[in-house]
Amino acid sequence: MRCLKQAEEGWLWIREIARRCNLHHKTVSRLINKHLLMFVDIQKFEPFNVMMVRLKPGTDIYGIFKFLDIMERLGKNKAEKS
Repeated sequence: MRCLKQAEEGWLWIREIARRCNLHHKTVSRLINKHLLMFVDIQKFEPFNVMMVRLKPGTDIYGIFKFLDIMERLGKNKAEKS
């Protein structure tokens, strides 16, 4: 998330995000699609099948971290009840 915030409303490729975060590009894509889809804008360029990502304007990065923390806690509570 920090690398998207540092881009300052600019678009980044999935592979560039992966390079900056030292993660595999498929891991970055999966995490964005699973957890962050409501906070980012995605553009796809068809001839090359490239995905460009940026934070939605006005998105607070600390609010995203708080949301992810709450989702993690809910997941732990659900697992404990099972």
